[in-house]
Amino acid sequence: MILKFLKPLFSNKLTTVLLVLYAFTMAYATFLENDFGTQAVLSIIYRAWWFEVIMGLLALNFAGNIWRYKLYRKEKLAILTFHVAFIVILIGAFVTRYASFEGIMHIREGDSTNKIVSQDRYLMIDVKK
Repeated sequence: MILKFLKPLFSNKLTTVLLVLYAFTMAYATFLENDFGTQAVLSIIYRAWWFEVIMGLLALNFAGNIWRYKLYRKEKLAILTFHVAFIVILIGAFVTRYASFEGIMHIREGDSTNKIVSQDRYLMIDVKK
């Protein structure tokens, strides 16, 4: 029963569809950002639930293909490296999405700064000894 569910989830057809959809979405987001700005693209694409589902399915699909095709063998080390690298990139995207913030740091040549300009609201506390 479980294998019937997992077989299409780890199929090469689904991998192809997900990768094409992911690439098309990223390309479309690039053009949208040029026309409407970063905040529009963040709300329409990058922070959308369906984009997260695509990334999650891709990570699951790559992990399943490692198991399905026994890529952990010595002869398949190059293919395993590709699959693991893609999974690490997707995990990094999830960590960035939930544990980071976005801002702009203006640094003039020869200067240093510790201030970030963000559109989100944060509490700033200045601790002095």
